[in-house]
Amino acid sequence: MKVSVSWLKDLVEFNNDIDELSEKLSMTGFEVESLEDLSEQAKNVVIGFVEEITPHPNAEKLKVCSVDVGLPKKLSIVCGAPNVKAGFHVLVAKVGAYLSSKSLKIKLSNLRGVESEGMICSLEELGIESSNEGIEILEENEANIPPIGTNAVDYLCLNDTIIELAITANRPDGMSMVGIAREISTITNSKLTLPTLNYNEDFNIFEPKICDKETIGVDCIYSITYIDSIDNTGKTNKNIFNKLSSLKQNCINPVVDITNYLMLEQGQPLHAFDADLLDNIIGRKVIPNDFGIRNGKEGELFVALDKKEYKINPTIKLITCDDIPIAIAGVIGGNNSSVSYKTTRIWLEAAVFTPTSIRNSSREIGLRTDASSRYEKGISSNMTTAVSKRASELISVQLGGDNISSYVNTDFKKKSISVNLRMDKINSVLGKLSSSDSNIVNNNSTKPRYLNEDEIETLLSKLGLILTSNDSGWNVQVPPYRSSDLTREIDLIEEIARLIGYDNFDSNMPDPLEPGVLSPIKLVERRLRNSFIHNGFQEVVTSSLVGPENTDDNAVLIKNPLLSETSRLRTNVWDEHLKILQRNVSFGAEGCWIFEIAKTYKKEKECFVETNLLSGALTGSKRLSKWGGASKQLSLDYFEARGKLKQSLDVLGVETIDKQLTDKDFMHPGRTSELFVEGKSIGFFGQIHPSQSEKFDLIKETYLFNLDFDSLIKAATRKTNWTRIYKDYPTVPYMERDIALIHSKKYSSLEIMGLIKKTGRPLLEKVELIDRYEGSSMPEDAISQAFRIRYRDAKKTLVEEDINPIHEKIRNVLKEKIKAELRS
Repeated sequence: MKVSVSWLKDLVEFNNDIDELSEKLSMTGFEVESLEDLSEQAKNVVIGFVEEITPHPNAEKLKVCSVDVGLPKKLSIVCGAPNVKAGFHVLVAKVGAYLSSKSLKIKLSNLRGVESEGMICSLEELGIESSNEGIEILEENEANIPPIGTNAVDYLCLNDTIIELAITANRPDGMSMVGIAREISTITNSKLTLPTLNYNEDFNIFEPKICDKETIGVDCIYSITYIDSIDNTGKTNKNIFNKLSSLKQNCINPVVDITNYLMLEQGQPLHAFDADLLDNIIGRKVIPNDFGIRNGKEGELFVALDKKEYKINPTIKLITCDDIPIAIAGVIGGNNSSVSYKTTRIWLEAAVFTPTSIRNSSREIGLRTDASSRYEKGISSNMTTAVSKRASELISVQLGGDNISSYVNTDFKKKSISVNLRMDKINSVLGKLSSSDSNIVNNNSTKPRYLNEDEIETLLSKLGLILTSNDSGWNVQVPPYRSSDLTREIDLIEEIARLIGYDNFDSNMPDPLEPGVLSPIKLVERRLRNSFIHNGFQEVVTSSLVGPENTDDNAVLIKNPLLSETSRLRTNVWDEHLKILQRNVSFGAEGCWIFEIAKTYKKEKECFVETNLLSGALTGSKRLSKWGGASKQLSLDYFEARGKLKQSLDVLGVETIDKQLTDKDFMHPGRTSELFVEGKSIGFFGQIHPSQSEKFDLIKETYLFNLDFDSLIKAATRKTNWTRIYKDYPTVPYMERDIALIHSKKYSSLEIMGLIKKTGRPLLEKVELIDRYEGSSMPEDAISQAFRIRYRDAKKTLVEEDINPIHEKIRNVLKEKIKAELRS
């Protein structure tokens, strides 16, 4: 929200300098984002007088002007404007001036062989108007012409500073000059001189065709006013023109400029429809009940005031006349009913729509206007008709308009808001004052104390609230311009704290009951993160919001997304991880290993399921040095990548078991394993499918892992794992034996190792696969594998007689259970 300091001074009497005022506004919730001194636009621009004009010797369309700018020597300036003529005052940018609107610095220049010592300017070149047919001739616009050589700042009304404020969603009253003026009056104890609004309910009731009740809610209003006999051919009132120009508002024609002026002044958007054009659209004279509001139709086209054609859909709300669209509600009007200099009759619309409906329409067409930005924050409907009456009065006074009749929809009921404010509640919420403040009535005390009744009444009265005392405190009447945000007792208490200053209240922090410690779950999580980082991974954080390219049927859709790219919650993490790998590799990284503890979401019947995952991806090799290595880029094979994951998970102290997995279409069917912990599947690890590596332009040796984080943490913090049991280090040697066998492919090495462990108790300590072979010398459905078995007895050194019976038992079980052919 941009506010003009000179305009503010017409509304409130304050003497603070700009920096002090900015500080006060920021401390009370209106953060100042920038300050702009408009006089910089006219620096080195002066009033000049064209004494003589001669043709340019080398250019037919150029003229050489002798211009008096108050210097001993007349300036010779080459000008190509068609309306330049001798004997008139003009605006001259001297050498050294900078025209910010054109990013042009005026220099001594040679134009077609003639030296030019400046530039005669138009209002467009000075950034005052958006379009101009020629240079500014002062005699055409000003009765009292400033002296020759004086700065043009006052003539151009640029002796002003623009303050840009960040308006929070809970302060829609800050979207108007009057609202900011009230705020300044409160924080500086200054007198207000605001324009008077007429709140009398002297209007007719009508029934617009409102098909969509979501656009006009119970707290909303739709009103129209018919105004006849308008003279819209002249120029906009100079006061209004200057105020609009200072805030970079394009001046279009008097009627439109008045509606824009009141939107900036009061914060209530208005829109005028040309009554003659509406009559032509529907083929007869328009009556109030012809106006209506409905949803757009799929594929319907609408040409707006900006001359652009918008494709309409049912999400967009339309203002209609006899069901013909004439505006997108609260966003922009239609070109088919636009007001022009030829307009003599108008229908003036003043309405308050629901913020959600306007936000949806604005997002759908990709256009955010000054009007829509105000509707989105919420506007009080209690002052809508009053602003409409003020617009009618200005049109009547300035343009000769005759206000025939005003209408308001039947569903609208003006509500007065009354809030009970208790003294005890104020003291319990805010506590005691710790220091004195200029906004407090009794500021002599320096000891911590509670606010008294006089101080509270003075502060709230400054806001325009009407207080009536009762036994517990006050009954507070909220004025129309604050009825959208001051609806509860806590809102009033917040206003008191804001105006006094939060830092002026004593802080009362609760005493900690005991020092905080990490729970086992948080401790394991920290250890796990550190373990991955120590093993070469980098932690990433990706957004939970994704776009429509996620076509999962179970995806959770966002009801009111800001963008289509963030319209649903993700159902997987690996898609974004592959994009991260792709970006890093494309930027020259030889390897990229990442991990993330993330959440995914899905909808199951009527429930929403949130899942915590430990997910990540690996591609390429990460080497500290290239000495002694091949120049060709190295990649991890399956077992190296799986080893990196195992090393990282070892900190948990739980064993993971791998089983082949073939049913994931985005993973390589022969190089993907399902991971089990304590007999329960927790996710998968494997190489991505060739189609995915081609899609993301990655090498084929790219790996993903996706594990159930909660299951891992639960296993790691289980009492049997969390409480470490220490045992003596073995002092006796172990003995090893190998078993080589040929067996059917249907038995996995994991199953065979489990069978060996079960049979070899209690002396068997460890078993591992050491060799695997399949080829032409083997039967088609058979495979040869060799296992190394370690035996140990904690109390004595084993001898052959101890091992032989157990080893022979293992051999017999393998023959019997899996029909193995023993080779050793």
